[in-house]
Amino acid sequence: MITKLLSLLATTKGAAAAAVVAAAALTGGVAATNEDVHNAVTSAVETLTNTSSQPAVVGARNDADQKLRDAFQKDQQKIEKLHGTQVDPSARSTLNDTVGTADAKLRARLQQALDDVAVLTLGRNGHDASASPGQAAKQSGSPDVKVALTTDTQKKIDDLVTTAVTDMDKIASDAEAVVTALPAFQPGKPADVQGGKPADVQGGKPNDLGKPTDLAPARPSPTR
Repeated sequence: MITKLLSLLATTKGAAAAAVVAAAALTGGVAATNEDVHNAVTSAVETLTNTSSQPAVVGARNDADQKLRDAFQKDQQKIEKLHGTQVDPSARSTLNDTVGTADAKLRARLQQALDDVAVLTLGRNGHDASASPGQAAKQSGSPDVKVALTTDTQKKIDDLVTTAVTDMDKIASDAEAVVTALPAFQPGKPADVQGGKPADVQGGKPNDLGKPTDLAPARPSPTR
């Protein structure tokens, strides 16, 4: 019987067979106590539905974390580009402060969002101190996955991610607005030489050297 059932599970009718086994489990049938059948059903269902044994809540958490990190990276690149803005030297300090503050706010908002996701999917507060910034708190299959993924939980995760992404986008756009309002750098002009005009030589007119000096008519020497 088991051989025939395993063969059936290998076909496209595996899902239907799984339903039969599940029904047997509810009625206390022999199939429910056979570990080989249980494993075969699990494998068949995973193959037919293209799923894995990873808990759904883990997949939801990893997906949320990835969306948050992608949004963070995009906004961080926008903020970093502000460093290259050509502003007046007097505004350079303001530019640096604006960029630094925005970057710190962006990182803090990301971490807060990751912590909030962990609360919904791991059933704990705070983040894993051993995890690097932006890294998922725990990898799939972590033994501390204690929360079942319900429709309500998924909605809360989605809303959390949407809000966090909006907040991070605003941090970047606010920084851009501040930098745009700073006085722009104006390239210096060559120093004017006497009002931008060549220095006049004797009132701006050249010496009258082009005309021959008028000489008195030559007089013959007196004869003696």
